Amino acid sequence: MARKLFTDLDRQSVSKVINDPTPSAAGYAVPKRYVDSAVEGLAWKDSARVSTQGNINLASPGATIDGITMVNQDRALVRSQTAPAENGIYIWNGAAIAMTRSLDASTFPELEQAVISVEEGTDSDSSFRQTEVNGTIDVSAVTWGAFGTSAP
Repeated sequence: MARKLFTDLDRQSVSKVINDPTPSAAGYAVPKRYVDSAVEGLAWKDSARVSTQGNINLASPGATIDGITMVNQDRALVRSQTAPAENGIYIWNGAAIAMTRSLDASTFPELEQAVISVEEGTDSDSSFRQTEVNGTIDVSAVTWGAFGTSAP
């Protein structure tokens, strides 16, 4: 007797699939253990509106960053400072008001393995990962590199 294969299966939240193998192609089912191991250790952060493309005056950042007009409390990924210890995730408080480190990224442990996506500007739809570990905020370099593929 031939086995019937299902192409779509609606479990209506009453059952689960167990023991799925590791996926080998796009669209294959993914077991939770696979997803957990893929993201282990990453510290996902809320997105930034914009990312810096060069050095910025953190004490008086101006009204725009990377050509984007900023609004009070916008998040910005600062990743191109001449002094790499100044890099990080900041809150824009006004054109002539100092930017402050975001509360979810104000200590070095919070920046370790941080991943953030950028919404607008040159880096729109890009994600970055902070790669330095065991540092001290405002002393150790904070280095952001491209991460994965473009964010949707």
